[in-house]
Amino acid sequence: MTVQETPVSAKLAEDIRRRCGENAMLCYQCKKCTSGCPVARDMDVAPHRIMRAIQFGRDEAVLNSRTIWLCANCETCFTRCPQSIDIPRIMDAAKNIAKDRGIRCRVPDVATFYNLAVDWINRTGRVYELGLMGEYNLRTGKPARNMDLAIKMFRSAS
Repeated sequence: MTVQETPVSAKLAEDIRRRCGENAMLCYQCKKCTSGCPVARDMDVAPHRIMRAIQFGRDEAVLNSRTIWLCANCETCFTRCPQSIDIPRIMDAAKNIAKDRGIRCRVPDVATFYNLAVDWINRTGRVYELGLMGEYNLRTGKPARNMDLAIKMFRSAS
C-alpha cells in the first residue's frame, strides 16, 4: 500500500493575509464559526472547511465555492472565534482574489446585490436600502420583487 502525499501550498493564505491582514493559518478547526453561521445551511462548503482549504492551498475549492459569496458578513463567526480570526474579511479577500483570477460568482444574484451595495456606499457613503433594492430588481429583471423587504429595511434604518 502506498501513502499519497497531500501537497500543501500557503500561497492562497499568504495572498489573503497580504490583502486583508488576517491569518487563516491560525484556525485550529474548532467549528464555532460554522455552528454559529446563520447561512451555513445554504453554503456548499462550511466556513471551517473554507478555512482548512485555505490552509492547504486548495484555491479551486475556495474560489469556486458558493460560500464566499453567500457569507452575510454578520460577524457571528468572528465573535465566536477563539483565535479572533475575522472570517468575513477573509471571505471578502477570497471574493476579490476570485474576481482578479476571472472566476465568476457561483451565485449571480448575490454578486449583483453585493456589487450594487458597494456601489451605493461608494456613491453616497452609505447603503440607501430602497434605492439598492429598486436597482437590484431592475438589474436582475425582477421588478418589484423584494420591495416589501426594501421598505422594511428603510423603515428600520430611519
